[in-house]
Amino acid sequence: MKTKGVKIVSAALLLSVLFCGFVSCRTGSGPNENTGISDISETQTETEVTIDVSYPDFGGYEFKIITSDYLLNPGMVKEIGAEEENGDLINDAVYKRNGKIEELYNIAIKEILHDRDALAQPVIKSISAGDNSYDLICGNITQGGIIAQKGGLIDLNQVGYLDLKKPWYDQNAAADLSIGHKLYFAVGELQISDNNGTWCLWFNKDLFKNLGFADPYTLVRDGKWTMDKCFEFASAASRDLNGDGKMDEEDQWGMMGESFNIFALMNGSGTRFIQKDENDLPYYAGYTQRDADIFEKGAEYLGDAAKSILVGESRNHASRPDMWIDFAHPMYASGKVLFFFTSLAGVTYHRGFDTNFGILPIPKYDETQKNYVNTVSVTMASALSMTVTLNGELLDRAAIIADALSEESMHILTPAYYELQLKRKLTRDDESAEMLDIIFENRIYSTVQLYNWGGIISTVCGMLTSNNRNFVSSMEKIEDKIKGDIEKTLAVFELER
Repeated sequence: MKTKGVKIVSAALLLSVLFCGFVSCRTGSGPNENTGISDISETQTETEVTIDVSYPDFGGYEFKIITSDYLLNPGMVKEIGAEEENGDLINDAVYKRNGKIEELYNIAIKEILHDRDALAQPVIKSISAGDNSYDLICGNITQGGIIAQKGGLIDLNQVGYLDLKKPWYDQNAAADLSIGHKLYFAVGELQISDNNGTWCLWFNKDLFKNLGFADPYTLVRDGKWTMDKCFEFASAASRDLNGDGKMDEEDQWGMMGESFNIFALMNGSGTRFIQKDENDLPYYAGYTQRDADIFEKGAEYLGDAAKSILVGESRNHASRPDMWIDFAHPMYASGKVLFFFTSLAGVTYHRGFDTNFGILPIPKYDETQKNYVNTVSVTMASALSMTVTLNGELLDRAAIIADALSEESMHILTPAYYELQLKRKLTRDDESAEMLDIIFENRIYSTVQLYNWGGIISTVCGMLTSNNRNFVSSMEKIEDKIKGDIEKTLAVFELER
């Protein structure tokens, strides 16, 4: 007889024992009511043990979370607060998740919105004042890096009640973002912005068909989706539709994107300027001839104003108040662009358009490369962090709620985003859903973008926009600064080689 074992007990059971000494406790079902059943023995009788789990009662405490303002910056996504259900999949999942945690722990979650690209400012001000204005930071990782390099964040590996090995935390992100085994940013199920911030290529299916190109999904499955193949298609798609002898927004384009794409392309091809030693300490690894070749090949196409649109560079299109909403997305919806090299965040913009598009991973450099690797923009992706001013019971409470929200997100928010919205509602075919699984399977969070030591990211992207193809000499110029900046970061984090 197949056996039903004991229900896996939430960490909240332990918390009830530890916390009942200084807060009153509540009883109820755990954050995941559908906790799995494991087989203990084929010979045991079919039994189920039900355990009454208690939760700390935080007395109606207002739990304050500062996060990126998705109303001010449409590139961000709602993932922390929701005032009421409104029929939107994500909003309602956030509302349901928050309501459950609020009830279990007797708290009120307060979402504090702030400009994505300046979120570090109020947090640093709060740290200086020591007023604990925020129980949790859920801003973009780049802003978290600014706070961390000011010595303002706690190493989350040292926080009780946070087990970062749990399945609701991204282990790959932790491996990429840790320094000296210290981790200041936890990416996991609490966030969906890391998914939105994942780079990929969209392709216009109608143009592909009309131009007689090979099926790109088959190329991906066969390991033959490479830079050469991508640029071959893109070059063949470009057309001077109005015959005026110049390429502008009235014409048909093979590629549209931004300067960051050269870095994402190099990442996807295996370039790793920064690597880590046996003690998890970063060091400048330099570059290889292969890296130089990758840059040259990518820049030759992406940097050519007659072949590729770089949004915001105004070299082949007029300027608009918002270059993405007012130009890039309508341009792609017009059906005159084969590839849109961008993040998944923009998919939501196309709910109201009839564009027949599919989604592909970033191409490999060549067919010998093992996996497709897709970059997560740390400017778009959020992570949870905690300030050094939290301590004692304040830190314990913050950790308990952060962990509970993360676990519950795995059961409510992630399925709503990934399975229901992204794979079923927003993508246009089953193959794109298959491609999303490939894309999310191999992602990289880059400390090169996070800390921009020595100006690496700005140098590489700047070479593309300034038509500078002197890769080797440009990297040599900043080598000493890269190394010096890394050592400064290690000093702030109190790490030694």
